[in-house]
Amino acid sequence: MTQTIEQKSLLKGILTLSIPTMLGMMFETLYEIVDMAWVAKLSINSVAAVTIFATVWWILNIVNDIVGTSSVSIISRYYGSGDKERTIEAIEQTIIFKFLLALIVGIGMSFLIPYILGPLAGNREVLDQATIYGRIRLITLPLAFSSYTVNTALRCIGDAKKPLYIMAFSGVLNMVLDPIMIFDVIPYIGIKGMGLGIAGAAYATVISQAIAFVIGLYILMSGRTFIRIGFKRGIYFVKSIDMKLLSIGLPTGLEGLLRNIGSFLIMRFIASYGVAVVAAFGICIRIVSLVAMPVFGLEMGTSVIVGQRLGAADCKSAEKAGYLTAEISFGLMVATGIILVIFPTFLMNIFTDSEEIIRIGILFLRYFSIAALFMGPAGSLASILFGAGDNTPSMLGALISVWLVQIPLLFVFVQLMHLGVEWVWITYIFAYFVQFLNILYFVKKGKWKDKCVI
Repeated sequence: MTQTIEQKSLLKGILTLSIPTMLGMMFETLYEIVDMAWVAKLSINSVAAVTIFATVWWILNIVNDIVGTSSVSIISRYYGSGDKERTIEAIEQTIIFKFLLALIVGIGMSFLIPYILGPLAGNREVLDQATIYGRIRLITLPLAFSSYTVNTALRCIGDAKKPLYIMAFSGVLNMVLDPIMIFDVIPYIGIKGMGLGIAGAAYATVISQAIAFVIGLYILMSGRTFIRIGFKRGIYFVKSIDMKLLSIGLPTGLEGLLRNIGSFLIMRFIASYGVAVVAAFGICIRIVSLVAMPVFGLEMGTSVIVGQRLGAADCKSAEKAGYLTAEISFGLMVATGIILVIFPTFLMNIFTDSEEIIRIGILFLRYFSIAALFMGPAGSLASILFGAGDNTPSMLGALISVWLVQIPLLFVFVQLMHLGVEWVWITYIFAYFVQFLNILYFVKKGKWKDKCVI
């Protein structure tokens, strides 16, 4: 039996889980960037279509966040306490519960998507392409969410390397399938492709996610890691665990709902500046996601460690892990900011040669380099709360930072004062600063320490 995180030094424990998670998430984000780069070769309308669908995807992630965030706390705490049977039961319930929720939500939303995206589309072609792309992604939503679940389960039991291998393979597969499925003739090599256009980009993503899920599920069921699940009882429900999956994750779901509906409204403000601004925003979000991914990896790894330490009734180490990660995150965000400030033109040129889109994107990246200084430490400190299953502060953070700060500022800057698009980007600085203060307050308050005993 491999050593548990409890037997390792705190920093080594953080890095043991976080570095593979960082790399895996970077692969996942990298294929999204490559996906956008290939889509950009179709047209600016195609880029805008993928970008506006992302607002719906963010909202749908509420389902993933509710169950996923709860599962990190539940699985890691059971594993940290040494209760193998409850750990297995929690993993199986997470997979079953999330799959069924995603199936219901995905099918329902596939019918509504044209009406939801209509207000964001600058023209009919953008809406048609977004609908085609979106319906493929939505109908197969359970595959996407289930692939996240098996990776989360592996991390929660201290096996972070296998999710890295799965995500890396899935990412490379997606990057290979993209040009084959999108174009009639594959660029640069001249070989005949399938010519499915934007639908091809969606199919490439769906196929890679499905294979990732199958591989991860096989690992969990084959005994190739510390825990072996079997679904011996078939499709079943355990009320005590299912209620925890909902109750612990509900604040996270409400946070996601508040934040993502807020993102939808923010996109409305962005869309008022035209298709070029929407396209630039879509490109920049993917760039930012890649350079900030190490911080997200640290957050996920630290949440698991916090959960395991709390399961072992070691509150002091759990708190120390969060603060240590916050320090590392701040350093990473400084480095990220330097990259975004010095190389924005190079980064934008990867996706487009449009001078207008590049100019808009450069402004966003430079302003976001300041916002990132608050975003990184806020997320790392929040990992203390997530690991403890205390997700209400993050919900309040979304309410305050997005709805009481960013959206009112956008209304003033865009609707009342009619300022340039750079003022839209500036609102992100205010929002992340307020979010950081909110999370810091609740961590210092210390109510999360009540969760030291399961």
